[in-house]
Amino acid sequence: MAQRLNRRLYDLLESRHLRGWRLVVQGGLILLILANVVAVVLETVEPLAQAHADFFHWFEIVSVVIFAAEYAARLYCCTASPREKFHHPLLGRLRFALTPMAIIDLVAILPLFFLLVGGIDLGSLRLVRILRVFKLMRYSPAMAMLGRVLFNERKGLFGAFIIFLILLLLSSTVVYYVEREGQPKTFGSIPDAMWWAMAALTTVGYGDVTPITAIGRIIAGFVAILGIAVIALPVGIIASAFVEEHKRRDFVVTWQLLVDVPFFQQLMAPRIADLVRVLRPRFARPDEVIVRKGEDGDSMFVIASGEVQVELGGGREPVFLGPGQFFGELALIERTARTATVRATDECKLLELSGKDFHELARHHPELKDAVHKIAAERKAANLAKSPAPA
Repeated sequence: MAQRLNRRLYDLLESRHLRGWRLVVQGGLILLILANVVAVVLETVEPLAQAHADFFHWFEIVSVVIFAAEYAARLYCCTASPREKFHHPLLGRLRFALTPMAIIDLVAILPLFFLLVGGIDLGSLRLVRILRVFKLMRYSPAMAMLGRVLFNERKGLFGAFIIFLILLLLSSTVVYYVEREGQPKTFGSIPDAMWWAMAALTTVGYGDVTPITAIGRIIAGFVAILGIAVIALPVGIIASAFVEEHKRRDFVVTWQLLVDVPFFQQLMAPRIADLVRVLRPRFARPDEVIVRKGEDGDSMFVIASGEVQVELGGGREPVFLGPGQFFGELALIERTARTATVRATDECKLLELSGKDFHELARHHPELKDAVHKIAAERKAANLAKSPAPA
């Protein structure tokens, strides 16, 4: 009974398929996080803070209680996670409590302890409360991906930071020796000169501190040019790593979909890897038309999950296809128009293979080509016999 409750609670809080109560719970938590951020911001407006002090106080109490209940529920059900390191009843929960997102959840409920102790003004905890915005990382794949990119590229980013510090020290030292006599108050020490070097290297250029000597201005020009390179270095590292992480995520998603398809389970891993590189995952909503009769057939589709309905027309009964089956290959092989309309009956995960990639794969992998052509021939024969057959 407890194990079943564990799994249901974990599914309710962690599942990415937002339907029913999962949508209500996770959607409600997202709205509560956003409302907390807005409340912290509005509390800094004195007229609003004074006029609605009781509302802000009780809203904070209710919010922190809900966040505490969420934290306790996540700590309780983490043993139902697919990750084996969380399965142990005690050590698993301890490991979960030390994960970055669990620490953020704990920080989000810190005001509860101050409320229990008493005598602490919640206004002084605004910085802690505003950190609740990081809880959105759990619900935002893009933010989570950015976090992974920063972690994976930490060595490169640290190296770029070291380069920045070296240039900061060198430029501030040089300009100190050049400008100290002309501007003793502004460039009277290397730490004073670092303010100008920081503004120059980051290309901000406040203009409150500027060299006045000819040599100092020449140095400032070189420092400004170096600043462009210094800023571009970490930006380039993050941008390229973000693209690679996006490709890696798509590869993993497509691989997971592909290995669940019975039609491809007989293939060796290298063959599956070749398919993953050319297959594009596609998701269809219920009643969405995937292909329409009469359209040019430029791709075929493999059903990873869900069900589709093939509307053949001509008074024939529709055909239903499920996971492991595919459609669209007739038009692709014979380079003709679609012979049927295919519509999703529920949420579907599809793998789309373009005509160009299909013929290229068929040339290198005859066994895949033979399997598809065999099924296509059977379907064509059934279609000629006026029996139900997919597009």
